[in-house]
Amino acid sequence: MASSARSIDIPGSRGGSGPTLAARALKFVVTLARRKTMGFICLLVLLFMLVVAAFPGTFATYDPGADAGGRYKKYCLGPSGTFLCPDKVEPGITIAGRVITEASVLKGDHSTPLGTDQLGRDTYSRIVWGARVAVQVGFGAVLLSSLISLTIGVSSGYFGGRYDMVLQRFVDAMMSFPPLVVLLALPNMIGGPSVPKLIGILGVLGGVGGSRVIRSSVIGLRSLQYVDAAKTIGATDVRIMVRHLLPNIFGPLMVQATIGLGATILAEAGLSFLGLGVQSNSHPTWGYMLNLGRAVAVEEPWQAIWPGLAIAIVVFSINMLGDALRDLLDPRLRGARGNFG
Repeated sequence: MASSARSIDIPGSRGGSGPTLAARALKFVVTLARRKTMGFICLLVLLFMLVVAAFPGTFATYDPGADAGGRYKKYCLGPSGTFLCPDKVEPGITIAGRVITEASVLKGDHSTPLGTDQLGRDTYSRIVWGARVAVQVGFGAVLLSSLISLTIGVSSGYFGGRYDMVLQRFVDAMMSFPPLVVLLALPNMIGGPSVPKLIGILGVLGGVGGSRVIRSSVIGLRSLQYVDAAKTIGATDVRIMVRHLLPNIFGPLMVQATIGLGATILAEAGLSFLGLGVQSNSHPTWGYMLNLGRAVAVEEPWQAIWPGLAIAIVVFSINMLGDALRDLLDPRLRGARGNFG
């Protein structure tokens, strides 16, 4: 018999002289740019956000809690005296016919392009520093939820039987808790909100529910011939799950993580907006800035528009990138271009 176990070609194995991981990643990015242009642009937006979050002091012009020298100073995005950099007339105060404060003109300043808030703090710098909290909570929670989804989903789908039944009843019990109630009550019950606590809560909530998607993918793969071939040559269960099943569920996992990232950033912003998230002058959050801007929306609508626009751009980019990844990684949608190409 000339055949040997080494001649069996098992999908997902690392043998052979194929392209390196870096080369395959570069090829995928090129394919994304060529076939899903909008998704590629959104990827660049997210990469820029990561750079800003990693080095906020480089991009910010002021300390997030420092006085920039003007209360409600107007935005200034162009030439002074135009609609891109308007002047603001501060009305004087008269009490019983006596002038207490005379009217003054507050000119736009290019050093504060998005204006200042009610405490004179630079809005642009606070948005830049707020990206750090969004990235920390968003990516941290998604990483934790992905690990939980993989642990529960792969083991439950691969072993099946009584182990699968017991584990899925645990998942059902965890999913029966209302997520909104847990997010509102649990941070204060465990000593107040902080970045690590929000990562843990959002990661567990997302990971338990996402394990169902991973489990269904593993159930469809465990009966295929290459899994039987791996068992035949003596591969252990752990080796089969790590070397042969994980690479083949990478697509669903990436799509799930990308879409979950947008939901996590929205959840963190919602908690901060309600006053239940991270609240610190040295670590401002977009949701908390949006709440402060809501209080003066009639007088200074831009104080709410700028942080809201930052949230909208980031979440839109994440969702569009998730749709592009789904179209490229799902074999059933591999030829689709989508509504935005």
